[in-house]
Amino acid sequence: MAVATGTIASLLLCAATVILLIKGPVAGTDVGTHLRLLGIYLPGFTVTWIGSLVGAGYGMLLGMCFGSVVAIMWNFTHYLYITAMVMRASWLRLMVD
Repeated sequence: MAVATGTIASLLLCAATVILLIKGPVAGTDVGTHLRLLGIYLPGFTVTWIGSLVGAGYGMLLGMCFGSVVAIMWNFTHYLYITAMVMRASWLRLMVD
């Protein structure tokens, strides 16, 4: 799950940067005025061709962290559910005997 979410986040951030670079700036503004603000949180990220690769790396890293947390939570809730069902079955078996 971590690799999948990391890949998707990486592709989205890279694609957003590349699309803005291909479209070019609107008259009187810079390219990617709002996307450029990600550079505050992601050091080295700029709206350039090299910045799209840096952004892809950050997207992969952050996506993998998010995917790992979701996977851990998912597995833990299933562990709790299975434990509860096994304990319930044991309790019912004791009550029948």
